[in-house]
Amino acid sequence: MDVEPLKPTRWSPLAFLLYQFAVIGILMALMLDATAGDAKPPDYSWDHVVPLWVPWGGALGGAAISLVGVAGHGHDWNGPRYAYWHLVRPVLGLITGTVAVLALLFVLKGIAPDVIPSSNEAYTPGGIAVMFVIAFVVGYREETFRALVKRVVDVLLGPGDKAATQRLTLVPDVLPIIYSAGAAAPSVSGTITLLNDTKDTFDVATATLEITGDPQFAVAWADNAPLAPSGTRAITVTWTPGANPAPSEQVVRVGIGGYSLSSVVRATVA
Repeated sequence: MDVEPLKPTRWSPLAFLLYQFAVIGILMALMLDATAGDAKPPDYSWDHVVPLWVPWGGALGGAAISLVGVAGHGHDWNGPRYAYWHLVRPVLGLITGTVAVLALLFVLKGIAPDVIPSSNEAYTPGGIAVMFVIAFVVGYREETFRALVKRVVDVLLGPGDKAATQRLTLVPDVLPIIYSAGAAAPSVSGTITLLNDTKDTFDVATATLEITGDPQFAVAWADNAPLAPSGTRAITVTWTPGANPAPSEQVVRVGIGGYSLSSVVRATVA
């Protein structure tokens, strides 16, 4: 039997859609079984600390972001790169969502000791709903959670004051682009550089990159490879002014690993 076609890297986007729908269906069935079909929160929990709604919500968030990725990239599918990512998303969401809620509960317990009920008590339905939402959001955006955990570990166990100065930076803060009115070229471009002065590796492929305002401006990564610690990544800004070029000012925005960065593009005509 030829097992090569069975490898997830050879699956089509439709296969991953069906996979996530199956995961969501199983989660729904487990939830209905746990609540006896009456849509009430389960009255039991793991050691009276984490209700079953929490890992369920994290897994649902992981499956949801996988659906977004498949639907958004069905036309340019990259199976070898993302197949296993889509397969493990529900499990990652379950784990990160549960750990995030646990961390929140134990932080709050230091302020309000009764936040975790005793063995003969249970969470209120409203409290369970809040934990479910937190788990879902973290499961949906587990990359942000991982970046937060790394920064916390760096502060607690890392290089001390150095960790406070480590950050991502866009250079320059203001990028001048000059277009010559009599030039034959239809466009002109410049480069902004993303500097990674942290100990983390960031997934550029899932980062957001946009430029506000005028559709005459476009931005693109030099490549989508992961950004390693102390690494740099170029962002190309292209201005295609059309028949009547006029000065303008735009803002480039980057969202990556929990960071939100911006740089100004100042376009002028010579």
